[in-house]
Amino acid sequence: MNKKIFLMACLMLLSAVMPIYAQQRKRPFSPQDFVKHLESFIVREACLTPTEATDFFPIFHEMHDKQRGINWKIRELKKRSLPADATDKDYYNIIEEINDLKVESAELESSYYKKMCKVVPAKKVHAAIKAEDRFHRRMLRKFSDRHGQQHKK
Repeated sequence: MNKKIFLMACLMLLSAVMPIYAQQRKRPFSPQDFVKHLESFIVREACLTPTEATDFFPIFHEMHDKQRGINWKIRELKKRSLPADATDKDYYNIIEEINDLKVESAELESSYYKKMCKVVPAKKVHAAIKAEDRFHRRMLRKFSDRHGQQHKK
């Protein structure tokens, strides 16, 4: 009888520990893997040939690197705390700087899309833009679902 109780207790303990072990095995976020999956998704969705992908992605990544720098500046401006005696003009200047950076980002995007269209047909550039948006939405949904499940436990 004691062996049966011991066996049942071990099985119950094992079933309680397995979900914890499975959670620990999840790999942390890897930017390299993210980029690899993004590129694969875009290649598949935009039907890029290997040559087109080789020509397209350096331009694509260069644009995003530059935009990341601009977005960082925008975030810093939004977080900036002005002194208590700051005037409306001081706040307006920050708003203007943010707006100028957004315009710069849009102009940068426009110039890079033109570069992309020189190496890949515009139809495929458009498909790549749409694919990137879909990929990000899917990743956000996947992260939200996983994040929500962790909080429900």
